[in-house]
Amino acid sequence: MKLAMPVWDDCVSTVLDFADCLLVVDCESEAVRGRSVIDLAGTTMAEKVARLRKFEIQVLLCGAVSRPMERMIMASGIEIIPFLRGRVDDVLSAYFSGGLIEPGFMLPGCRRGSGFGQGMGRRGRGYGRPGWNNNRKG
Repeated sequence: MKLAMPVWDDCVSTVLDFADCLLVVDCESEAVRGRSVIDLAGTTMAEKVARLRKFEIQVLLCGAVSRPMERMIMASGIEIIPFLRGRVDDVLSAYFSGGLIEPGFMLPGCRRGSGFGQGMGRRGRGYGRPGWNNNRKG
């Protein structure tokens, strides 16, 4: 499986739409097999999504994302888990262990309420790792 994360230094970029760098992680189960970096500087929204498809990204972990970009990514068949923050390795570990629901990984102002990813007016969408009960409380 390949997952990606927009990064700034060693942290998740705050806003995907303006990210200049994308970390691609090739993993098998919970083991990271390799990492590479893609330069996104000067690319449009459509070009960013095209690169995600080109590199066969299946899951995108990110900070804030505009609705148009989110729709384009989802229409491409890529799972998106937005409103995240933190150091790259911490976010990856939390993803693999099912711990992204912890408050320390949420962008300020983005609350997830009773389901994962219910911030910024996107209520009712079950963002989370495949196989999770995305509507669980606590």
